Amino acid sequence: MSSIYFLSKLFTYLVLPPGIFIVFFLLASFYAKRFSSLFLGNAIIFYLLSTTYVADWLLAPLETPFNKPLEKQTSVDAVIVLGGGNTKGVANLPLSTDAYKRMMWGLMVAKSNNLPLLFSGGGTSKEYLESDAFLDSLKELKLYLEIPTPTSKSLNAKEFSLHVEDKSIDTYQNAELSKVAFEKAGLKEPTIYLVTSAYHMKRSIRLYEHFGFKVIPAATNFKINAKTKDEWDYLPNAHAFYKSYVALHEYMGLFSLKFRGI
Repeated sequence: MSSIYFLSKLFTYLVLPPGIFIVFFLLASFYAKRFSSLFLGNAIIFYLLSTTYVADWLLAPLETPFNKPLEKQTSVDAVIVLGGGNTKGVANLPLSTDAYKRMMWGLMVAKSNNLPLLFSGGGTSKEYLESDAFLDSLKELKLYLEIPTPTSKSLNAKEFSLHVEDKSIDTYQNAELSKVAFEKAGLKEPTIYLVTSAYHMKRSIRLYEHFGFKVIPAATNFKINAKTKDEWDYLPNAHAFYKSYVALHEYMGLFSLKFRGI
């Protein structure tokens, strides 16, 4: 590795966020007459949360239990895919990256097992719902890849079909309104393949089991990269900071379930 390349890459890590914030807090801790320990503490916290080592360490308890081949079972009633965000007004692929991976894996699981699929997600925007983005993405798959989309049949029919729940705004409502949809179809305690991001699976299972589902996890969208780490992974980067945020958000979500008695 040439010294010029090394220095330019190091400069990039330190100038772009979150590196620049860490540098700022460090400088403030040396020159500020008051609160220097607070600035130093912020620098340390930002640095740790922005490194791949810490981000993956935080994610490991959430993802590792579900990083294995799908458990095939014969007595499954349906596949449920949880929404994960969308973007209005884009030229193509309106689902977020997380949601698109969930959708594609859910379609693969449902089609290969000849099961109905329920996409659960409305989102907070009333102008363009997550379910709208799901349906638009299905149209693109049909247009560009010539993948036919089946007409919706009852959720209790053991054959591939597509269904949408478009009122939920969080995981609790995903589970609650999914249960309503299955009860309308005459299924009181359905066994499902639950498809969501691996980091989100623990909380999702607890909520769906709370509402009477028998859950078989079908996780996707893994964030931990099993590659051998190198010296660059000690430097702060935005992607690692995002992964730390995702993990901490999930831990807060799991903690909040205690207040709901779940």
